[in-house]
Amino acid sequence: MMRLSAAVLGFFLLSAIEYGQAQKAASVPFTLTWSEGRCIRCKVAAGLGEIHFVSRSEVWGVGLKNVLNDVSTIIVHSADAGHTWTEVPQSHQYTDPDGRLAFSFPDAMRGWIALRNPTDEEPKMISTRDGGKRWQSVSQQFLQGMQFLDDSRGYGTVADEFFRTSDGGRSWVGTKIPDIGFIDCMLFLTPDNGWLAGIGGKDFLVFRTVNGGHDWEESRGTPPQPAGVRDLFFLDQLRGWLITWGFNDDGTYLYSTVDGGTHWTPDPDQSFQGRGKWASVVRFTSRQRGFVFLIDDTGQSRLLYTTDGGIHWHKQTLPAFVEHCQIFEGDLLCSSAPGFRLLTVHPK
Repeated sequence: MMRLSAAVLGFFLLSAIEYGQAQKAASVPFTLTWSEGRCIRCKVAAGLGEIHFVSRSEVWGVGLKNVLNDVSTIIVHSADAGHTWTEVPQSHQYTDPDGRLAFSFPDAMRGWIALRNPTDEEPKMISTRDGGKRWQSVSQQFLQGMQFLDDSRGYGTVADEFFRTSDGGRSWVGTKIPDIGFIDCMLFLTPDNGWLAGIGGKDFLVFRTVNGGHDWEESRGTPPQPAGVRDLFFLDQLRGWLITWGFNDDGTYLYSTVDGGTHWTPDPDQSFQGRGKWASVVRFTSRQRGFVFLIDDTGQSRLLYTTDGGIHWHKQTLPAFVEHCQIFEGDLLCSSAPGFRLLTVHPK
C-alpha cells in the first residue's frame, strides 16, 4: 500500500512539475528559434557581427575574424536564411577591435560597402545593383557607419563627422559634429529624420535631425563613467532607447526617450545594469513589447523582455551571446557569436 501511494504521489509531483513548466512556457509572449549556419570556403569570416535581412531568405552581414594581431572583417551573404554563407572577397578589411565595416542594403538588389585597407592607396566605396553578382567602384569615400534610404540618398559617419549623399554615393558632403568624441551609432527612420549618438566627456550625446542632416539638435545624459554608446534604437519619431557601456567593469546603462531624444530617462531596474553587466542590443517591436540582450555578472547570456513598455522586465537564459538584431516583418532577427548562428524571436 505504501509503495502504491509513493508511486501515485510521484506521478502527481511529476505531473505538477510538467504542468508548471508548460504554464511558464505558455506565459512567455514569444518563441525562440535558433539556427546554425556555415560559411562555404570562407578564408576570413569566423563569426557574425551586424546583419541585415532584405527578405526572409536573403541576408547580408559582417563576417568577423578576431585573433591576435589579426582583426579582420568581410561582408558575407546568405540566400537561404543563414544556413550557408559566402564571402564578398573584395570587401576584406583590416579593422578596429569593434569589427566595424560600413555596408547598407535598402533592398535585395542594391547595396554599398565602404572599405579601407593598408594595401590600398585610397579608400573606396563599391556598390551593386544586381544583388551582389557584380560590384563597381562609385567613390573614394571611406565610412565607418552607413545607411542608404533609397537609390540616391545615403548617410554615413567617420569619427566625429557626418556625411550625406544625394547621388548614390558618388559625392559626399561632410559635417563635423560638435563636442562628440566618436559617433558610435547612427539611425535614420526616414530620409529626413535621424539620430547620431556617442560620448562627449562624461556625457552621452544624441543629435537629432529633421531635415536630412543639414541641421542637428543636441541632447545629453550623464551615466557613470561612459566609454561608448553600444546601441541606439527608435521605434518611431518619438520613442527611442540607447545603451551605454562604461570603462573597465563599469557595465551597462539603459535610457529611453518619449520626445524624440530631447530628454532621456534612465531605466529604474538596476538588476541588469551596472558593474559587470553588458547589454548589447535593445529593440522594441511595439510600444509595449521590448527586448534587451546582455551578459550578466555571472557570464550568463540572457534575454530581458517587457510587455508593459519597460515598467517591468523579465529574464530568460540564452545559450549564446547576441551581437546584433533587426526587426523584420514583426520578428526580431539576431546574429549570435561565435560562429554563424541566428536567433529568431517571434512575438505570439
